[in-house]
Amino acid sequence: MKALEIKVTKNMMNTLLLSEHFDSFFVEEAIITTFNTFHIDGHTVSDFYTHEERSQLEENKKLFEFSFWRDIRPICFQLIKGKKTPVSFKVVFHASPTLTEKIAANPECGIAANLIRSLMLNVRYENGKVTCITGSAFTTFVMDKSVDKLWDAYVCRFLSDLSLDFEER
Repeated sequence: MKALEIKVTKNMMNTLLLSEHFDSFFVEEAIITTFNTFHIDGHTVSDFYTHEERSQLEENKKLFEFSFWRDIRPICFQLIKGKKTPVSFKVVFHASPTLTEKIAANPECGIAANLIRSLMLNVRYENGKVTCITGSAFTTFVMDKSVDKLWDAYVCRFLSDLSLDFEER
């Protein structure tokens, strides 16, 4: 687990809210505090879909536990945009199954993909600063920390590739 403080908040906010760079991540939740606190539960509600839609999504392996950031981002942007900055916000991202399998396939990884429940990235804005915190969860207890190291390295590369300067806290 790493805590990375983004050096230029505006760059992170623009990348997060106005670009597609985070769109392939899933969202467990988003909490935005402006004049009220808005809580978005990212869990997909399968009952929203007709039986036919649900069957087609499941057949194509496109009905996921969480919604994509690309679907939630416009809502968050509407809540945040304006002349005043929000009091705070938090978004809990999860890596896609494809990314999780890619990390597990790394020769340096000592954990099978089916043992990785989730790879998370928490993005928090408070007191004018953005902090990104990595995390992982497993289906069973594991002593091996290779997944954590690979996930931390991936997130650092991801942020660097987006020209988002950060320092480890």
